[in-house]
Amino acid sequence: MGEISDLLQTKVGLSPEQAQQVEQVVVEYIKSKVPSEFQGVLGSFLGEGAAAGQSSSGGGLEGLLGAASGLFGNKS
Repeated sequence: MGEISDLLQTKVGLSPEQAQQVEQVVVEYIKSKVPSEFQGVLGSFLGEGAAAGQSSSGGGLEGLLGAASGLFGNKS
């Protein structure tokens, strides 16, 4: 995470602390609306691994789309 926080600081003028709080609320809300099968992929897409000091390779939009296509039967 962090990219959303940076945007909130730049575009809305929030303090770093406020931006981080808003980012966390938004991420938690999105995760509550996503099926459990996508929780890990969503975390990678949102950069949670990088925020925790882990590598975020293999995630992002590509990982999310791959998981979604698998869910709908696309085996390629």
